[in-house]
Amino acid sequence: MIKVGLFGYGHLGKIHFKCLKNTPFQLVGIYDPILNISAIDNTKVFNEHKSLISQCDACIIASTTKSHYRLAMEVIEAQKHLFIEKPMTSTLNQSKKLVKAISNYQELITQVGFVERYNPAVKYLMPTINKPRFIEVHRLSTFSNRGYDVSVVFDLMIHDLDLILNMMDCKVKEIKATGVKLITDTLDICNVRLEFTDHSVANITSSRMSMKNMRKFRIFQNNAYLSMDLDKKEAQIVELSDNKIPESVQVPIGGKEKYFTFKSSGALKGNAIEDELNDFYASIVKKEQPKTNFVNALETTILADNIETIALQSSIL
Repeated sequence: MIKVGLFGYGHLGKIHFKCLKNTPFQLVGIYDPILNISAIDNTKVFNEHKSLISQCDACIIASTTKSHYRLAMEVIEAQKHLFIEKPMTSTLNQSKKLVKAISNYQELITQVGFVERYNPAVKYLMPTINKPRFIEVHRLSTFSNRGYDVSVVFDLMIHDLDLILNMMDCKVKEIKATGVKLITDTLDICNVRLEFTDHSVANITSSRMSMKNMRKFRIFQNNAYLSMDLDKKEAQIVELSDNKIPESVQVPIGGKEKYFTFKSSGALKGNAIEDELNDFYASIVKKEQPKTNFVNALETTILADNIETIALQSSIL
């Protein structure tokens, strides 16, 4: 049995608390400085974070972003496995320091909460994605009182950056970004155009000032159009083929007969946070780093930092 401690009992912390009940972890307790009670649903609430760290084999940090770095460093120094919600830290320099610190403890498992990798629609579509040429992403959210201690790039867009980097097998060559500050001290809306070394392009728009929520991917690749609605957990595949099959649609292209086939996943079921926590547990048992370990997550953090810097420059012109 792996003993785990939960640090932070805000919006995400409460979700993790609920999901942990459906994992093999043994939840030792919760730490959140604003809690003034001794227990939550028969789980002990610690009034000192060091005490909880000392009693755990692994720690889950789901507290405010500004607290991530300090807590994570103490967890690493205590040689405990570590799951930390995105973004890793408030600054790129802090993230680099965490990666350097963890290099001294190769046996420790680390994971960053890029939960969209576990979205059922993403898992359904990923085997079909093959060298995309153009990706269009919209992630729009109504304003919330959580997450605004970082820009919309690190609050929302970073999920899509992680997914896109996972889809591509080449590097980013050029970044063009623009952003707007509306009601916070940093970017609330951002659009970025990424060009990769193979000349493929990703266009991403993120906003936390929308009238409705939206999380949609549109992916164009050779002879195929793929789409995902991450809110509805649905995916669609439209493919162009030379072969006629039942329910395909004939289209004349260049004097040749081609056929469109359409496949829909329908509404998929699954709990992404439960899945990522179970993956964290399995990684500890197998002693293998998950795909979203600190080292890999740093690449996404660097890209997000570059985008934010360029977009901030545009916002003051």
